[in-house]
Amino acid sequence: MSQLFDPSEKSLFGYLSRAFDTFDERPLADVDSLVLACLSYFRYQGDAVRSREGSPVRELFRAEWVEAMTRGLWNPEGLARLLALVAASPRFRDLRVSDYVDDFDEAAEKQFSACVLRLPGGGAYVSFRGTDNTLVGWKEDFNMAFETGVPSQYAAIDYLERVAPTIEGPLYLGGHSKGGNLAVCALARCSAGVAARVGRAFSHDGPGFTEEALADELWQERSALVSKTVPRSSVIGMLFERQEDYAVVDSSTMGLTQHDPFSWVVEGTDFVRQEGLGRGASFVDKGLNEWIASMTRAEREGFVEALFSVLDAAGEDTFAELSGNWQASVPAMLRRLGELEPERRGHITRALALLAQAFVPDFELPQMPDFELPQFPGLAELLPGKMGGQGTDRTEEG
Repeated sequence: MSQLFDPSEKSLFGYLSRAFDTFDERPLADVDSLVLACLSYFRYQGDAVRSREGSPVRELFRAEWVEAMTRGLWNPEGLARLLALVAASPRFRDLRVSDYVDDFDEAAEKQFSACVLRLPGGGAYVSFRGTDNTLVGWKEDFNMAFETGVPSQYAAIDYLERVAPTIEGPLYLGGHSKGGNLAVCALARCSAGVAARVGRAFSHDGPGFTEEALADELWQERSALVSKTVPRSSVIGMLFERQEDYAVVDSSTMGLTQHDPFSWVVEGTDFVRQEGLGRGASFVDKGLNEWIASMTRAEREGFVEALFSVLDAAGEDTFAELSGNWQASVPAMLRRLGELEPERRGHITRALALLAQAFVPDFELPQMPDFELPQFPGLAELLPGKMGGQGTDRTEEG
């Protein structure tokens, strides 16, 4: 592992090791936003962060708190390093973390968390947490495919309306993954008075929206305030029918792992930009989203319910537990998949196949027991390769 401070590193870590100017000297920009977006992932300890006054971020970096603050999150080691560098950074160490909320409701299929990051020179960044490691959190994400508002989106709007009057100076909103979607949703649906104070809303590889969700005048009026960044092989950020304008950034990894913000390449004070999406991400944006768009609302809802009934069959609450107990979880999920009616089973295997072919065109999905995989007419024109349990040459239609 690289040393804690490495100014030559082309990542958020390197940026934090060399960016010593203040926000008065250089205004908040995309890379700063990604740092602040990631700060909402922590499960903050103590009462101070829940108050209006908050706590200086440097006081939250405590050895006895690190494990609890990163438990159940993606890349705990990277998050711990991020917090150490933020606490040491002259650009960030005087910001205060306040108004922290963490609301998890399994029955309501809701996973919402946010905090206000009060900037040293005035103003604040309202940071919305992305999806955690729980199945409930991911199901809420998938519910966005057929609902014009999920519980976390309504919570984000209410949260922004509640904290905005307590902030002096400009407002910034942002988040990574689902957090980016929540930031944009809050901007699109908040009151006119609050929206007038928003300088920018940042979505870092956040999912898009259904046509219904943004088919109104408010979105058209406020969309110019949105700054969306996605990696070249974006999957999460390309999901759903409607996409905000976006910029493509380089990543040091490949495929789905580019969703990890710590892999995004930073040179100087900005991301390294790319001209367009990679082939796999373009396929997700067109092939997968066109398939989702072709389904009725009821069909989308049925697909999501069927998919998570398969995942729930393993009896685990998080993806980490699923992978840690895969010898038992995988057979249980396959049994449940085999019990589904053919149409719903076909929807699930088709979605898996589309995602697989987006990133590994020559990948052969293994034959599932006792049923055949669906056929995918028209995929050959987009991505030649092999697909299907029988090793069928998918360069031919049907």
